[in-house]
Amino acid sequence: MINLPHRKNNPEALRAKLLDAAAGVIIEHGLPALTLESVARQAGVSKGGLLHHYPGKDALVDGLFEQVVNWFGGLVEATLDPDETSHGRFSRAYLQVIAGIDMSLPEEKRLAVLILMLSSDPRYCGLWNNWVEARLDEHRQTDSTPLARTLRLAADGLWLSDLGGGPDSNPATRREILKFLEDLDAAPALSVSGSQTEPHSGER
Repeated sequence: MINLPHRKNNPEALRAKLLDAAAGVIIEHGLPALTLESVARQAGVSKGGLLHHYPGKDALVDGLFEQVVNWFGGLVEATLDPDETSHGRFSRAYLQVIAGIDMSLPEEKRLAVLILMLSSDPRYCGLWNNWVEARLDEHRQTDSTPLARTLRLAADGLWLSDLGGGPDSNPATRREILKFLEDLDAAPALSVSGSQTEPHSGER
C-alpha cells in the first residue's frame, strides 16, 4: 500500500486566492462582471468551495475591499518619513505611493480595483473616508496645513486620471508632477504655513 502525503488545508491561502481571482475579474472585465461563478472559475475552485469561505457576493467584495485597503495602507506606512514631527508626513507618503504605482504591474493593479469599488458603491466611499480620517487624526499635528491638504488632493486627482485613462496618467507625467509637488513641499515658507487645526469630518 502506498502512503500518499497528507495535504493540509490552508484556508488563509485559499481565501487569498479567491480574493486575487475576484480582483482579476474586476480588472479584466469590470465590476459588473463579478459573479460567484466567474470568481470560482478564475480561482479554479467549485462554487461550493468559494461559498464555504465567502457566503455570498457581498461578503466576497467586502473581503476584497479590506484586502486592498490593507495593501495600500501598508505601502503608505512603509513610505512614511521616519521623523514623526516632519510636516505633511502622511500626506507626502500618500502622494508618493499613488504617484509611484505602476498600473502595468499585476500586483499594483489593485489600485484600479480600489478606484472602481469607490466609484461604484457609496458604502465603500464611506469606509474609505473613515480610513483616511483615522490616518489624519493620527497625524493631525503634521498634516493639517493647506499644503498637506493640497498634496492629498493632488494624489486624489491622479486617481481620477487613472480611472479615466487620461493623458496625464502616463508614468513620465506622474514623475514630473510628483517632483513639482515635492519641490513645492520643500519650500520652507510653504511647509510651515497654515493652521495646524484638526481637520473637519470628511476633510481629506
